[in-house]
Amino acid sequence: MRYGVFSRPKQERKVSGDAHIVQEGEGSVLLGLIDGLGSGEEAAKAAGLARECVLANSSLPLLEILNQCHGCLRNTRGVVMGLLRVDLTAGQIRYAGVGNIGIFALTQDPFRPISYNGIVGYRLPRVLEFVGAYHPGDTFVLFSDGVDIRFHGDEALVRREGDPQRLAEAVARAYGKDDDDVSVLVAR
Repeated sequence: MRYGVFSRPKQERKVSGDAHIVQEGEGSVLLGLIDGLGSGEEAAKAAGLARECVLANSSLPLLEILNQCHGCLRNTRGVVMGLLRVDLTAGQIRYAGVGNIGIFALTQDPFRPISYNGIVGYRLPRVLEFVGAYHPGDTFVLFSDGVDIRFHGDEALVRREGDPQRLAEAVARAYGKDDDDVSVLVAR
């Protein structure tokens, strides 16, 4: 798979409260987008701690990773996060998310996962894992709430931009908000 990432802090901030994960393993890839509540240093601290926790527990099933992060983040402001595992060998995708992390999947077989309302580290809801088929060429876009939700309707943009890095930048440029941290992670 190829990847592209775009991240920028909220206007007039020096640091973003978002973090991302791209971890390749044997026959699979773990992708994650994390958004610390609010913005600035404290949000970045929470997102960084969540990222470390995900990486330390990356071999676990997605729901167990979320539970581990929930425990690690209890004394922080909390985060929202989306985790996507692409099993290239088995031809399978799995997604689990909490909070307002968005995912857009342009896939050969329909795949429409959602993230559940809640906050990792504060109020972890009952989360279901979405499972689907993976085919080479499928495209996945994870994005923070700093990206306008209208992006979901712009399938033409996703199809037009072949390079994942250019697609991440194009989504952020077209749909990024100035009043929030903006993060876009693309895998194709």
